[in-house]
Amino acid sequence: MQRSTLALVAGPLAFVFFAAAPFLSDMAPSARLALGITAWMAIWWISEVVHVTVTALLPLVLFPLCGIMPLKKVSAEFGNEIIFLFLSGLLFGQAIERWNLHARIALNLVRWMGNRPARIVLGFMVATGFLSMWISNTATAVMMTPVAIAVSSGQLEDSATSNANFRKALMLGLAYACSIGGVATLIGTPTNAVFLSYVKNEMHIEVSFWQWFAFAFPFAALLMALCWLLLMRLYPPEQTQMDAAEYRAVLKHYIDRLGPTSVAERRLMLLFGVVILSWLTGSLLWYRWVPNSNDVIVAVCGALLLFIVPAGSGKRREALLDWPTASRVPWGVLLFFGGGLALARGFETSGLAGWLGAQMRGLSDWHPVLIALVVFTVVSFISEIASNIATASIMMPVLAALARAIGLDPFGMLLGAAIAASFGFALPVATAPNTIVFSSGYLNIRDMARAGLWLDFIAVFLLLAFAYFALPLIWGLKLGH
Repeated sequence: MQRSTLALVAGPLAFVFFAAAPFLSDMAPSARLALGITAWMAIWWISEVVHVTVTALLPLVLFPLCGIMPLKKVSAEFGNEIIFLFLSGLLFGQAIERWNLHARIALNLVRWMGNRPARIVLGFMVATGFLSMWISNTATAVMMTPVAIAVSSGQLEDSATSNANFRKALMLGLAYACSIGGVATLIGTPTNAVFLSYVKNEMHIEVSFWQWFAFAFPFAALLMALCWLLLMRLYPPEQTQMDAAEYRAVLKHYIDRLGPTSVAERRLMLLFGVVILSWLTGSLLWYRWVPNSNDVIVAVCGALLLFIVPAGSGKRREALLDWPTASRVPWGVLLFFGGGLALARGFETSGLAGWLGAQMRGLSDWHPVLIALVVFTVVSFISEIASNIATASIMMPVLAALARAIGLDPFGMLLGAAIAASFGFALPVATAPNTIVFSSGYLNIRDMARAGLWLDFIAVFLLLAFAYFALPLIWGLKLGH
């Protein structure tokens, strides 16, 4: 209670401190106020003394009162078009969960991979990563963890400790695959949308679904493979082949509970497949022929059809998605987006971004690759203790100011930082999937930290390599130039 009270008071005190600090006399008053608001939001976001969504609403009140931005401009950030892209993705996620399509896909993928311990771990990682590309990482972890526990409980030997490594590798692989899979698509995790909206609003650069996928999917696939190899090295599964009949029985139990593939599942697969195909081909082919069309238009059209396309024949003729189900979308995440976008716009409007850039000009002597390495590492480790959306929201304007101050193109830096904010592999509190698998009781903090720190470093260096080599191929940009 004392820590909560201290964090609650520390936010407003930080605002007053920076707003009135005499050592910041070279800053414009509006920039000092914006810095104070940023410090207030950062403290509350990290401590979570109030819900992170509540903190995201602070700019709606503080920016107009402090004269940084009028209310109309602040509130407009909460209606950014990218928010509707992510909302459409969330609606598809709700429809997929409603008809248990995600469970059917995941269980069949796991069964297809085989019954050797190492292949079981890989099967769960592939299935989990694929689902996380399209639906909430948390929902994926909640669905897959009980199945993983059922598969690992007493399936190798009678001794509870004989398959300890297998259980650790399976649980860690599941958690890490949630975060890695979410990186692969624009709608996979909120930090991707934070980047997309920032570069569109502040840099006037359109990033299509196809461009992101061409960069991030190969990165995620390679990182998934390296993660699996790392887990097999750190926690080599017991060299015992699981009884094939018993293993199939466990999976068959879960698959049988789903029943036969329904008409609704088939129609949902067809509709979502058309949307994904449109995303992948639109920017390359038909967007140029259809006026004002883009990924957001496709996403919203697909989401609308969810409420129209019947789930099957019969008297009820219910649609693939109804409003009671849709209302379970995490609306707070969308408000979180708006708060982050408003904060970024406040950086620019108040002059804070320019001031920060001026303070960072001393870094111009550093090599751009070294700067990127430091940035990706710092963002990755901040995400271990803070919300990944909060980390990305705060770092976008700061890094943009840094890049401009030292004469670098900020795009590659921001892209890498948005992806690095999704890492957080070392601590149970870093991500919801980490927390969920940690609650299984098969892991301790040392187990997760041992694998997670190695994976953090592997992910950072792999991301640096992709940013250096793939940016010129996809966007025609060089890292730092």
